[in-house]
Amino acid sequence: MEPLTVQLDDAILRHEALGSPLLLSTLSRPSEARTARKATDPNDWSSPGLGTPVDESAPRFTKAPSGTKIQELAIGRGPSAQNGDSISLDFVLRRSNGYFIYSTVEGVSFQPRDIPVGPLDFRLGDPDIIQGLQDTVAGMQAGGKRRSLVPPAAGYKAGPDLKPVLPTFATQRQLLNHAAEPLIFEVQLLRIRQGS
Repeated sequence: MEPLTVQLDDAILRHEALGSPLLLSTLSRPSEARTARKATDPNDWSSPGLGTPVDESAPRFTKAPSGTKIQELAIGRGPSAQNGDSISLDFVLRRSNGYFIYSTVEGVSFQPRDIPVGPLDFRLGDPDIIQGLQDTVAGMQAGGKRRSLVPPAAGYKAGPDLKPVLPTFATQRQLLNHAAEPLIFEVQLLRIRQGS
């Protein structure tokens, strides 16, 4: 269907054209925006304006028994991490609204350069590590990347002294103030040393 083109010379004709049935019928035609809405996720009830097209190739989330939601971003190589393995990983920690808290990698977000960075080393299954991070790492291979949404009960709300302990007072305080909120971990597994 060709677009409607109307050329009017004076204000009276424009005023009459605005009330004409021809103009109203062109306004009532389905627009591209309305037809695009049909391709959005029907389960997105957040807001009609926020519905996004469903990307079938996007990684899906899986849910661990602790309630941690895990998204596989990249699959690594080699053996999978199991309980009792010593692992080394880098992570970025954010609040559920995306607000940056801490990273073990230098140069991420607005983290000051004087904050100590470096990989986190721990034994998988250690009860001193928050459950959500352990669920995120379990089954990963070296070089793999995952993102997880950790509920408060599987995070620092379970115990403020749980690891990883963040290096500065400001980051520790932020975790205490927001312990009742979910956290987002973005993890890259660097090394696995099986058993001990």
